[in-house]
Amino acid sequence: MLEERKFDTGILAINYAEGPPSGPPLVLIHGGGDRWQHFLPIIPGLTMYWHIHALDLRGHGKSGRVPGQYRPEHYMEDVVTFLDHQLVEAAILLGHSLGGWIALLVAAQRQEKVRALILGDPPLNLQRFLAIESSKERIAMWREMRRLASAGLSVPELASALADLPLPGKAAGKPLRYGDLPGVDTAYLRGWARTLSQVDPDAVQYHAEGRLDEYVAKVDLDGMLQRIACPVLLLQANPSLGGLISDEDAAHALSLLPNGVHVQLESVGHNLGLSTGEATPLLRAVTDFLPSL
Repeated sequence: MLEERKFDTGILAINYAEGPPSGPPLVLIHGGGDRWQHFLPIIPGLTMYWHIHALDLRGHGKSGRVPGQYRPEHYMEDVVTFLDHQLVEAAILLGHSLGGWIALLVAAQRQEKVRALILGDPPLNLQRFLAIESSKERIAMWREMRRLASAGLSVPELASALADLPLPGKAAGKPLRYGDLPGVDTAYLRGWARTLSQVDPDAVQYHAEGRLDEYVAKVDLDGMLQRIACPVLLLQANPSLGGLISDEDAAHALSLLPNGVHVQLESVGHNLGLSTGEATPLLRAVTDFLPSL
């Protein structure tokens, strides 16, 4: 169904998975610290009518690495080059989290190459994003991810280390571990370990070093939203389950988008169900939106 290919941007090789040419191009852009396989739960439901191109961002998966160049605008440049040289017609971009930012950046710069956007719970409030990611707890987490990504561990060793990550609180008098959380089984940990083993540790330097102001210096969310003329599906995860978009954020974004549609995914958190086997609401929202284009 899918075949992995390479595309040379002139700076690095981008790895991507391509499906059969069943319809117009649909480009999938994963979030930070992930890879194209993140979308596997919904790809089978999309390949019948759309020509899937699922990218590994630079420094992720099997794509090339460019130390020191892992800000949103760098990822955007790769996607623009891919659209210019690999696709003849305008594409729909589906971006999750950081991938949503990248999709916005691409559409704001190259409107003629983007037919529509699907934004999966990207941070839409920069001040809140900076406050969260600059906290001591988040910086410590990113530092540990960078350490593990650079440790040279095998996938089983890395999965074991991820299972032992400490969590706040105690259960039955014992410290909580990540591996003790509901739904976090051996298969899940091995998948996460494989993904983390393919991340360039340098890709998380801004988060691990508390340099978030530098990371978002060229992310002007309101400016981007105001420049988007194509149809946009904004997918809001449940904030009580870890979703990053508040009701106020969604309302503000829609006030700036001339052709925006908003869907709340009440049963899933920020991962949109892609990592928890609960991706049916996401797939339903996407497949309802696409035929309207």
